[in-house]
Amino acid sequence: MSAGEIVDIDDPGGWPEDVREFVASLAGTVPARVRDGGDLPYEVDLATRDAELRTLLAGRWLRSFHATRLLAHEVEGVRASGLRRLTEALVEGRQDEALRHGAITPEEHAALRNSSVFKWGKRVGLRTGKVCLVANAQPLHEMAGNFAPLLKNWGGEAQYMTNAWEQLDCERVKKLGTPSLVVAWLDVADPGVAVGVGHELIYAFVASHLGMANVRSRIDFESDIPSGCIEGVWQPGSCGYDQFTGLPRS
Repeated sequence: MSAGEIVDIDDPGGWPEDVREFVASLAGTVPARVRDGGDLPYEVDLATRDAELRTLLAGRWLRSFHATRLLAHEVEGVRASGLRRLTEALVEGRQDEALRHGAITPEEHAALRNSSVFKWGKRVGLRTGKVCLVANAQPLHEMAGNFAPLLKNWGGEAQYMTNAWEQLDCERVKKLGTPSLVVAWLDVADPGVAVGVGHELIYAFVASHLGMANVRSRIDFESDIPSGCIEGVWQPGSCGYDQFTGLPRS
């Protein structure tokens, strides 16, 4: 898949001219007193212009970041097959592969099977069928603590929901793998697939154009992301990962 034109929300100077002009016209409606991106939805109603922005982004890629913890074979799997939406089959497949590669014992495999949210129905709907990402790097700098749980627990917090670990070392399993940022290119033209969480995507663009703090851009991507849209997997020791000084190193 061709890289095409990649858009970074954090880099307004690098935006395509039509996107930059459109966002600049909306930024002119924001009162000077507003300095925080989180305040924009309360101060200025931009939601009705979101569809126009997405139309301009059609045929372009939005660089985004998925925070997770990966074993070595899982890194290769992401590079080869991309990111898949959260399903019970995905969770159990990761458990099976971890057992096959000798990362977990049969007893730990059984505990994982018996303690996942899919077995107990706790808050399953929040992330099921989605790949959760942030569509710009600023939150990884400013709100690094929010990402720590995603980077410190192999398999995600949803794996450890019951007392199935009473006789086993749950903490050992959580520490498997390496903190990883999967850098992905998203087609955000369809708001039914690239769902803005909290508020519409347009607010992040306007906030970034104005140089605000707290530029929010979480996206629930309700489709698999193919390998051709994976730019890379960043881990501690790489320049990409290490620029985020607040993220876990192990």
